[in-house]
Formats: sequence, structure tokens, C-alpha cells
Amino acid sequence: MSQLSLFSGPNLRGPDLFDEPMIYSFKDFTSRQKSRSTDKVADRAKLQKENQSCPGCSRITVKPIELRDGQIGRNGARIAGTGTLVGFTCHACGHEWPV
Repeated sequence: MSQLSLFSGPNLRGPDLFDEPMIYSFKDFTSRQKSRSTDKVADRAKLQKENQSCPGCSRITVKPIELRDGQIGRNGARIAGTGTLVGFTCHACGHEWPV
């Protein structure tokens, strides 16, 4: 198990605090972060599954419409699927609808 210890320095400690440093569990922190991001991915997948065909023409030429607020990778390009999903568009008939 990994542990992260934070040192606040001798001048920052009050007279009522213990001399022992507090130890926080890094494993607990990462498990909370994973669950939030997994929920986002699952919600996005459900939205895409529900909107996989166009309500106007019933074709499956639907593409998601994302805001340009997604994550940027190391090469400077946006990572696909990380932007905010705001709607869908059909490339066959041009119909657009919000989430």
C-alpha cells in the first residue's frame, strides 16, 4: 500500500497538534477518483447508445457534437471522447438534437 506523508514544517504547527505527522491513504483517494470517472464514461456510453439512430430518418449515421473543452494529449491534440457532449447530428439528413 502506498502512503503519502505531508510535512507542514515546525513553524506551522500549533501547540495543540501532535508531533506525529498525519498519514493519508493514497489508495482511498485514487479509488474515489476512479469511481467518478467511470460513472462519466458509463453515462456517456448510455447516451450514445440511446442516440445511435436519427429520430428524423432512422439511419445510423449519427455523430456526437462535443464542446472544445476536452483534454489535450502530450502531442497537443485533443483526446477524442473527453469533450462535453452537448448533442448529436445525423450526417445523412442533417438533423441535430440536444442531449
